[in-house]
Amino acid sequence: MKKSLAMLAAAAAVVVLPGTATAAEGEPALVHASPQNGCKLNIRAAADVGSALLHTLTCANYTTCAHAPERDLPCGQVVTGGQYTCVGADGKQLTDNRWAEVLWRSPQQSFVAVGCAAFRS
Repeated sequence: MKKSLAMLAAAAAVVVLPGTATAAEGEPALVHASPQNGCKLNIRAAADVGSALLHTLTCANYTTCAHAPERDLPCGQVVTGGQYTCVGADGKQLTDNRWAEVLWRSPQQSFVAVGCAAFRS
């Protein structure tokens, strides 16, 4: 009986927390600046260019997307926010309003402009 309870307690100790990605779900991608934009990508406190600038990523430093990739969204679901312009991945001028949440100052929200970012799985 004691052995059964010990085994049950050990099995119960393995808990999956909500929001924790598993291998089957995919790991969140890394996000960084792209060379097309001078290797600079701003991390903002909200999904708007007028919000507080928290940090500027380069082509060499990264942060993690808050959500796992989905279909054509390398950083998971995006939010619609303020409009921005930058050079897109195809080298052409881009105007967009899609923002991705990143884990810069977790649990506080942080965002990057999706169209200006580069992603790595």
